[in-house]
Amino acid sequence: MRRKRVLNYNIIYALLAVIGIVVTIIASLNPYERDVHMVRNGVQSYDTGWEYKNNRINTFDMCNLPLKLDRNAYQDMTVRKLLGSESKDGTYIMYRSKHAENHVFVGNKEVYTYGDRMSPLFPLPGSAWIIIPLHDDYQGQYLTVKLHRIESKYGGIMEEAVIGDRADLLEKLLTENLLGLISCFIIGFASVLLLFLGIIEYRMVNTCNLFYLSAFTLVVFIWSMNETHCTQLFFGNMETVSILTYEAIAFLPMPIISYFKNSRHKKVKETCNAVAIVPVINYALLNGLHFLGAFDMSELLILTHITIFITAGSICVAHIRSGAIIGKKNENGMPELTSIGFIVLAVSAFIDIGHYYASSFVDASRYCRIGLLVFVLLLAVDTMHVTLSDELDLRRAEVYKSLAFTDNLTGLGNRQAYEQEIERIDEREELLEHLVVGMLDLNNLKRTNDSMGHAEGDRYIISSSGFVQKYFGKIAKLYRIGGDEFAVIFTGHDSDVYFETEANMFDDIMKDGGQDINFAYGSAVFNHITDRNAGDTIRRADAKMYDSKRKYKHKAGDV
Repeated sequence: MRRKRVLNYNIIYALLAVIGIVVTIIASLNPYERDVHMVRNGVQSYDTGWEYKNNRINTFDMCNLPLKLDRNAYQDMTVRKLLGSESKDGTYIMYRSKHAENHVFVGNKEVYTYGDRMSPLFPLPGSAWIIIPLHDDYQGQYLTVKLHRIESKYGGIMEEAVIGDRADLLEKLLTENLLGLISCFIIGFASVLLLFLGIIEYRMVNTCNLFYLSAFTLVVFIWSMNETHCTQLFFGNMETVSILTYEAIAFLPMPIISYFKNSRHKKVKETCNAVAIVPVINYALLNGLHFLGAFDMSELLILTHITIFITAGSICVAHIRSGAIIGKKNENGMPELTSIGFIVLAVSAFIDIGHYYASSFVDASRYCRIGLLVFVLLLAVDTMHVTLSDELDLRRAEVYKSLAFTDNLTGLGNRQAYEQEIERIDEREELLEHLVVGMLDLNNLKRTNDSMGHAEGDRYIISSSGFVQKYFGKIAKLYRIGGDEFAVIFTGHDSDVYFETEANMFDDIMKDGGQDINFAYGSAVFNHITDRNAGDTIRRADAKMYDSKRKYKHKAGDV
């Protein structure tokens, strides 16, 4: 029953992912987005004609960019510029902002909000660029940027502004923010790599763990790319990018829950089953309330944060309670890297969520990116370690099973393997109907052992089994079922193949100097009238073999 429940949630998660894609596509149908107006000379400077003022006064002073501030600068400022004929559909203004909270207005309408902060260790350089799409009806209105929480120690808040079409600005972003984009594409490459590894894992051990990890990493890639603003140029408007970001963040807990449902720890499994419904509820509310017009997705981000807090916190507690962190749960006596990585990720996410609300609802995902990189790295290492260990155990078990069902002297199947094969044939009617059995008993083995020693007797057994295998090895299964007894099991659809091989074997024996054969032999085909099962066919073949042996002994003078 539990297995079915897990499967149903995975299907629900997949359907929600499809819904998120549809929502993004609908949002991308921007009524403003028409033919792109090309700027002939590429990106052009937009540094002149700006005005600025301290927010505590009403007087604007003229300025050109870069707008530099000394250490005694104001903490809140407004910078604006009157839009003229350059404001056209398909054209963008892109300005570089340093370490401030940005609220962008066209007239009285707020069109953009962004908080640019220094990212520790793993910054995305593109986050400094603010991209504003322009439209025909913006002409004659002020483009106003209200800057808050300016960190004057960095010496500037607006360094430059440019205007151009989508292709021109994308080229500028790609060349100037190469390091940040490379870090995003590394995450994207990891997602593709994990997908291929997931296919290998599924074929080897029939589990989907790496598929869930690949989906999680893909969502992280989408989220990170949105932070560089390159996706805004692809979609043409910030609203689409924002919706895509909110959808991606809301989807983040789902592959993680699916991944940890396959945890080796019972408490973690139970916790994931308990919280699996939480992101589903959040996703439904996020999209439902947005399309009803009750709230924007940005206003509903608090629900997603609560969902992340509940799911991540619960899974962290479950890992700690299960002993995965402080216990010795693997063969090396070391804590699980997956558990450590996930707790690092959860803690970094909690820090950023707190930072988000403490910083007036601006973007704050810096520490979380570090946690994500650590988590993905440790998760990939641990998952591959577990997968390879499982595969090694499986191969080891197969070796032990092979040894248990193999005759040490001849390499043929032993009596246990023979009996298992007979049971399998009895269970499958199509095999039974085409069954042919050959029974062999070596002649003079006891005489060989007594007169020449057991070593020579072993060589006699090996050479005899090799002789039979030379003929029947490619079409049937051979078993050594006793000291000098062998069985040949044929289940092919054409019994004539078996008897042709049998005839060829005896022809070669007769051509070999006319010497006596070294085994007694008898064969029988399953008869659906007289035989109830494979055992009846074997008994008839056995009877023929013993009749052959009696004739051989009579010929040799033993009787």
